[in-house]
Amino acid sequence: MSTMLHVIFWRHAEAEDTAPGGDDLRRALTRQGRRDASAVAAWVKAHVPKPWTVCCSPALRSRQTALALADYPLEEPMLAPACGPDAILELIEQRRDRASALVLCGHQPALGSAALEWLSGARSPFSLRKGGLLWACERGREREASRLLRACISPDLLD
Repeated sequence: MSTMLHVIFWRHAEAEDTAPGGDDLRRALTRQGRRDASAVAAWVKAHVPKPWTVCCSPALRSRQTALALADYPLEEPMLAPACGPDAILELIEQRRDRASALVLCGHQPALGSAALEWLSGARSPFSLRKGGLLWACERGREREASRLLRACISPDLLD
């Protein structure tokens, strides 16, 4: 029997440069960021199979991006701005049996690097545009699994 895991690495949309009190975690999305998050969420809803588990960083901008897709995204400390690719890869392993699609809304540079490593096994810098996503899937068969790239979308392509 084969199973399919879809992993969507979604970078938060455009955010304000500064936050009240200079707190990076309180930076909110800009008007353009809210539009971009809505456009990308609509694309996900039209293309990615359900059920989804939507996880977001504790940062406001990430939560606001994820809210465009899910009413109750799970706040996940392993997606925080200070976390690296290893934390994101560990999160995938922890949640792999809980949904057919795992949406991870986080930050650069860790998110892009984790996406590339999960897909190819290579550790290298890889950047996702603000609000953009990389959709990869893993098909598991008894002792072997294969991963493939389904889509890489940037909000400006959805206008």
